[in-house]
Amino acid sequence: MCSKMATNTASRVSDGLNDTFVKEVIQEGSGLHKPNEGATCKVLITPSSPLPDAEGIIGYPINTECEICLGTGTGSLSSAFDSCIESMRLGEQCRLIFDAKIITSPDGTEWVCIVYLIGFSRSKEVWEMTSEEKLIRASMLKDLGTKCFKEGRIEQAEVFYLRGLKYAITIGEQKDNRQKLLLSLNIAACQLKQKHYDGVIIHCTKALNIDSNSTKALFRRGQAFVELQDYELAQSDFDKCLQLEPNNKAVQNQVILLSAKRRKLDAHYAHTMSKMFGKSTAEKH
Repeated sequence: MCSKMATNTASRVSDGLNDTFVKEVIQEGSGLHKPNEGATCKVLITPSSPLPDAEGIIGYPINTECEICLGTGTGSLSSAFDSCIESMRLGEQCRLIFDAKIITSPDGTEWVCIVYLIGFSRSKEVWEMTSEEKLIRASMLKDLGTKCFKEGRIEQAEVFYLRGLKYAITIGEQKDNRQKLLLSLNIAACQLKQKHYDGVIIHCTKALNIDSNSTKALFRRGQAFVELQDYELAQSDFDKCLQLEPNNKAVQNQVILLSAKRRKLDAHYAHTMSKMFGKSTAEKH
């Protein structure tokens, strides 16, 4: 079946990370199926104008036909290209147009990439995978997340860790709890960096449900409790950390900081109460 030229079809594609991007179909594809996460895709990605390190930003090779594993790009815009390609049919060509607040061409105009889906082989869906296949996928995504984390791209790292956890939690209760533990801890680390303290508590608690003696989970949850001024719970987590690792300097330092914060809060309350009662006594007289 021959592909048909499109009639200026445009839609917005969300990458679930930064924003939405306009996808404008140039040539319609054929068939009913579309690539999914993990699919092997033969693509040609052509930027409309050169950018320094464009390939690094996209996370996939440019200006040449190549095979990619969808969802493994670690560039800052990889998730946008993943979402775009997941919406395409065989033989489809489109323009992916980025808002100027995300990225611009050297002349200050919108940056545009032409994406051509030449062929693809769909990956198994989660429910079709064996436990071993899920474990491999979860481990791969964890490693990609760690790469992003070390490079300071925290939001993108969290996306990889969350995707890895999606596979790990379907393996079964006892088959690989270590992978679930590590991914939960890593998600908590990302959320701590982003000051999403409620999320830190949720994921550290999940980690502690797997390993109640995880000092990393106790330490990160304790830090989150401190930031939320829930000092009693923070103290409890730090105390258990020190029971497990008495010489842990990071925890010892947090305990010192926590003590200072508690003293400051107590002094503030004492000052506030003295003003209240002092004013009340003066009014009676």
